[in-house]
Amino acid sequence: MNRNEIVRQYKWLRILRVFLKIFSFIFAWLLGPILLIAPFAIAGLIIMLGKSLDAHLGMNEPFFSWIFLLIVLLPLLIVLVKTKEFENKTMSIFINELSNRHYEKKWGMTEIEIKDYISRRGSLGDKPNRYVLPYVSRLCRLNGEGRQSQEAFLSDWFSEDEIAHVFATDYTDPQIEELNRRWRKESLSCRKSLMELLFKLAIVQDGIHNDEWNMLMSLMTQLKFNKNYFDFFKKRYSSLRTEFDEYEYKRSASTEDHSVSNLKPYFELLGLDKNATDEEIKRAYHNLALLHHPDLPKNSARIEECETLMTKINEAYEKVRR
Repeated sequence: MNRNEIVRQYKWLRILRVFLKIFSFIFAWLLGPILLIAPFAIAGLIIMLGKSLDAHLGMNEPFFSWIFLLIVLLPLLIVLVKTKEFENKTMSIFINELSNRHYEKKWGMTEIEIKDYISRRGSLGDKPNRYVLPYVSRLCRLNGEGRQSQEAFLSDWFSEDEIAHVFATDYTDPQIEELNRRWRKESLSCRKSLMELLFKLAIVQDGIHNDEWNMLMSLMTQLKFNKNYFDFFKKRYSSLRTEFDEYEYKRSASTEDHSVSNLKPYFELLGLDKNATDEEIKRAYHNLALLHHPDLPKNSARIEECETLMTKINEAYEKVRR
């Protein structure tokens, strides 16, 4: 069963859970009056029994009535309250157990994984299989050796059938241009989500090659991103490029003191000595990014740590290249 079919069944299961909750509410509503009346009815019986016993013993004061009421009614009230709690807890456990058992045993996915999958697809707008897959296909074809890594990454976004379609279909330039016109009408958040997906796809194996980078930059131009977004994506993903364009890394004319002694901590962070060549600096920077970039799938469990590390690595790279 592919993931899209799982999502469809999950939606039906959510409807079933709603009906179970409604049933639970109706059951509790019907049982409520019974639980409310029962203590008074039992209390009345206890009082009658106590009065009968008082009369039988010739006592004028309702002594035994109150004794029976305190001894029997208080524990009864506690039992009724616990019964109500048990009922609610049991229904909740039943509903959750029904879901979890169905998710994990039949589908091999937890509810959290299904919700994450739905959320990811939703961030790409309506019909991602139609409006996103052509871009994905184009990008994947630029790195034929990375198919295994690409498939593993795409499995978090698309079904098995959709992924197979990516590698089996070659989209034409007119089709892509028509798609560009459609995406230019989308909200900025949807366009940004699309680009984030494509950049993350490009880096999954060994980083972004020049033809992949050029495609992504061209697509951002076609989709009318402004300079701020260009700068954002360049700053975040340039470190993962397998080739470097010199114009992106021009030396600064800053008047700061860049003596070797002051730069020593930055060279050490990059794992270099003070005599490292420009090419060695760029390669060390790229290799560290391949280890610690927060958008790499292998770093999904340490995103915050990687964000901090990449900030330091970027700073070191900018310092030693000046």
